Amino acid sequence: MNTSISVVIPFYHAEEFFEETYNSIKAQTLPATEIIVVIDGCGEKAVNFLASYNDINVINLEKNGGPARARNIGVKKAIGNWIAFMDADDKWEPDKLEKQLSFLESKPELSSCHTGIKTFIGQEVISTFNNKPMQLTIEDLLVSSHVVPTSWLIKKSAFEKVSGFDTEIQCSEDHDITIRLVEAGEQIGFLSEPLAFLRREGHGNISSNGRKIFIGHRQLLKKHQFLYNQHPQLKHLFMYKTCMTAGGKTVGLEKKCYYLLGKLIKILFSVKD
Repeated sequence: MNTSISVVIPFYHAEEFFEETYNSIKAQTLPATEIIVVIDGCGEKAVNFLASYNDINVINLEKNGGPARARNIGVKKAIGNWIAFMDADDKWEPDKLEKQLSFLESKPELSSCHTGIKTFIGQEVISTFNNKPMQLTIEDLLVSSHVVPTSWLIKKSAFEKVSGFDTEIQCSEDHDITIRLVEAGEQIGFLSEPLAFLRREGHGNISSNGRKIFIGHRQLLKKHQFLYNQHPQLKHLFMYKTCMTAGGKTVGLEKKCYYLLGKLIKILFSVKD
């Protein structure tokens, strides 16, 4: 197995946390072949900040286009046969890449794998998520995204097979691509050990915005309506969970509206969560 790995990082005003992210990549027991940082329309401040890191490849995008576009551009420039995604404020355990490659070597039918994750604020771990399906099915993905980019290692050829992330999907582009990969016959495995850390503080984690989650999930329902219509119970469960998640990440009247809509969906369609 060729173990050349390109790490691809979209960068949007992440100066405060990037040093910790960079150090966790450089501390890997299996070194990455290259680190590609795609500046997503931040201007000269980001360019000047990243200039102090002389062993990363920087791509400067003049206009902000979102993380999906930045990741696609980074992958296109990557020389590695494997792509490891990382957000510019997250971090890894030192043996993350080594354990993922070993896992994939033992299961050659897989074209990618993701790992368990821990969420954190500062130096405090908030939650651990390591109870996920060992191999994702369409049915799994119609209910939840499961895969977090910072925990994901994928063959570049598999990523290119489905033309990368859909830049029209808001907030849920990682969910969409995993659906398309499994539809295309690519198998996504799960390594339950929590080897990736997701930051829950600071410079605007996009998933913290309930409205964007709601809009992104509506886009998923529309794009994959044929699949969802084949599985109405899963469709209604996904709709219910969308409303409750969006409600949990908003405030005031908007929060009440999401919760009310979720409760109505649960009653009307006899949703069992």
